[in-house]
Amino acid sequence: MEWVTNLIGISIAGTAAVLVAASPSQVSLEPVPDGITPVTQIQPTAPKRHRINVTVTAPEDIKVKQGDRVKVGETLSDRTAQRKTLEARRNQLQIAINQMSLPLPPIQQPPTPSFSEEEAAIAKARNDLALVEMEIEAAPPLRFKMDYLNVIHDQDKIQRRQRLQEKRIKTQIAIDSAIARLNAAKTRYQQQIYRHSLEMMTYQTNLQRQQYQLASLVKQSQEVEKELAELSIVRSPYAGRVRRVKIVSQTDRVITAEITLDVRNGG
Repeated sequence: MEWVTNLIGISIAGTAAVLVAASPSQVSLEPVPDGITPVTQIQPTAPKRHRINVTVTAPEDIKVKQGDRVKVGETLSDRTAQRKTLEARRNQLQIAINQMSLPLPPIQQPPTPSFSEEEAAIAKARNDLALVEMEIEAAPPLRFKMDYLNVIHDQDKIQRRQRLQEKRIKTQIAIDSAIARLNAAKTRYQQQIYRHSLEMMTYQTNLQRQQYQLASLVKQSQEVEKELAELSIVRSPYAGRVRRVKIVSQTDRVITAEITLDVRNGG
């Protein structure tokens, strides 16, 4: 039994030694050897939340939904329908601007009048008349004062005088015809001048209308470009998960929504 008693004593002494070693009053702090980094337990951080406000005209313009994973630069909202409508309108306006920018057909100046042909005909007819007058004056006189005697005895002279008179009449008619043609040519030229003045008035009116319509089209195009610029695509500045998509307000056709992202270590 003596060895049992000794064993129990040793056990009790060992237990006491352990308890003493664990006692705070007897704990000795030893320095951490160089080159060994103490291990620190890091508690998990809560995800950062980033809120983004977007303005759309239809719910389908919001391109993400709750629970979606997004990358940096991924589209969150885009007014697709409105953008397509504006782009189609811009193309139509550009086509109209190109057509309206085409120059108007020029107005031809009336040709320089030339009345040389009519004037030459008048000069010839007058010269012919002068020759006929000379022939009439140079014709030999009738021998008798009584016409019936001349008819009997100077038949040849009478016939010649008649031919000269007929020639004189024809020459005078030719003069009158040439003068009439000259006057007609001058009238036609005056009509051309008048029509040209009307065409110039119409041209100026069309030019002013074209400039006005072109300015109006350019202004409309600028307004469309401004609207397109305002339809900026909203992209995610961070990677993460869509926590919530909330409609904040709606005025007429404008919808304001708030997209909340959970961002943790880049997503």
